[in-house]
Amino acid sequence: MNRDKTCTLNIPGSMKVPKNQGEGSEPAILEGSGPFSLMPKVYEYVEPKPVQWSCCPGWIIFYLFCIEGISGALLLLYYCPTISEAYRSIQQITNILHYGWLIRGVHIWGVHLLVIAVVLHLAQKFISQGHRQVKRFPWIIGIVMMVLLSLFGATGHLLSWTQGSYWATTFITQLFAAIPLVGEPIKILIRGGNEISQITLSRFFALHILIAPIIFISLSRFHIVSANKSLIPSDLLFHVQILLVLIAVLFSLSTFFPPYIYPKADPFNSLLHIKPEWYFLASYETFLLLRKIHPNGQSLSVVLGILLHLGVLISLMVLPFFSSSATGEKQQRKFPALILCILGLLILLTLTLLGAYS
Repeated sequence: MNRDKTCTLNIPGSMKVPKNQGEGSEPAILEGSGPFSLMPKVYEYVEPKPVQWSCCPGWIIFYLFCIEGISGALLLLYYCPTISEAYRSIQQITNILHYGWLIRGVHIWGVHLLVIAVVLHLAQKFISQGHRQVKRFPWIIGIVMMVLLSLFGATGHLLSWTQGSYWATTFITQLFAAIPLVGEPIKILIRGGNEISQITLSRFFALHILIAPIIFISLSRFHIVSANKSLIPSDLLFHVQILLVLIAVLFSLSTFFPPYIYPKADPFNSLLHIKPEWYFLASYETFLLLRKIHPNGQSLSVVLGILLHLGVLISLMVLPFFSSSATGEKQQRKFPALILCILGLLILLTLTLLGAYS
């Protein structure tokens, strides 16, 4: 019996050498072996492809959120979440630490750009009839993520423990007390008591750095996969350029327009004119207008304002359930959607300007 043939048959998983491989030829690389199996996948993403402009606003939100997470983690190295040390730690980060002002500026300006990107993304999807093209689940998740971003802004604003953040939080939480029956328990649950205290700061700190980010990351994974079938964009090189541009814009804004440190919170010195951040001014002005309509019924105006906000939110969430996905009908409704979107943005801009200059 041939000895070579016997050895070949007795070796499990033996490899056949191609017959055309002669002397001087290099050995063939086995398919699916070693790091070479990853190269086709890498080339697939690195190879230039047509840019999908419609997906850019959504990816910009994702990149800005990642930048917010990184800058926020760096700020946590020196931030102290106590009412006695919170303001001092903000001063130390801004004025003493090397490039602390830059990291804080990137974190604050990132919030502003994130809000603008969310509004543009929602408007772009509404105009392009995105709620008709995709399944209902990604659209609903996107609206919930938008609410979570509002929670990020509301909780993060108090962490600086300034006069504006303290009394703005007092005003916002006091609105819930106007709701009949359940309003006062909701206010106490949010504050951790009747007043804004250390418990309030601790709860907002936990919501801002742990609870809300975990929920947002979990939802964003389902939202991105449902809309794009992958967590990695196909035109990867173009998205790297977008990320570099975002970093350059944030660095420039932080350098030329550094964030200001307002006076420390003083519970015994109330502010007469309290205004929240600009992205909450439209809601703020809505409550003021309703109060002017019902000057003798403050509780009624607050309840109407809350119901109005909930109505807008619920209308956005149930929009896909009343939409047809037929291609012809979708094309016919693009123009009315554009008109409605422009009208909504004008109302939002008008309320924001009224809130800023009222």
